[in-house]
Amino acid sequence: MRQKIKIILMTVIGGLCGLLIGWNTTSPTLMELTIKARQYAYDPPVLHVNYGDTLRIKLVSLDVTHGFFLEGYDIDAKVNAQRKTFMFRHPSEGEDWTEVEDFVFVANRRGKFRYRCSQTCGSMHPFMQGELIVNPNLPFFAGIGGVLGLLAGVFWVFPRNVYEHNKKKEELSDEAFVQ
Repeated sequence: MRQKIKIILMTVIGGLCGLLIGWNTTSPTLMELTIKARQYAYDPPVLHVNYGDTLRIKLVSLDVTHGFFLEGYDIDAKVNAQRKTFMFRHPSEGEDWTEVEDFVFVANRRGKFRYRCSQTCGSMHPFMQGELIVNPNLPFFAGIGGVLGLLAGVFWVFPRNVYEHNKKKEELSDEAFVQ
């Protein structure tokens, strides 16, 4: 029973250490990104940023009118083809469209967020999506720490058991030899 408790304790400690390591791995920066929309894709299709980064995003449409709705951040935009400006709003706040050259927000939520076209742009419109991934991925760091803690716990408990088992085995063989 004590062995199981030691292994569980080391696994929990390892998981907590992994969380602490992954909690704030880098300092926030300003990232200036241009997202190009075309039928039926965004370029780049995946954006990797760190928690706390400030993102300045410029949207460009290469062919027809496209939309850009970022789930989880209440951002919606409408981009007309070959224009330097686009329409922007926060839909849940009931804002009207505002013409802008770019928009700025802080990546203050960890995880994976989809962005998708919010203006019908053709027959494959529903498949026009991308992803914003805000690192660090805390479950990953906690999992790595937990696995390392589990291994440490196993090596802490089992070498003693093997040593004690071998010692008893030698004592028994010595007793049998003496008789």
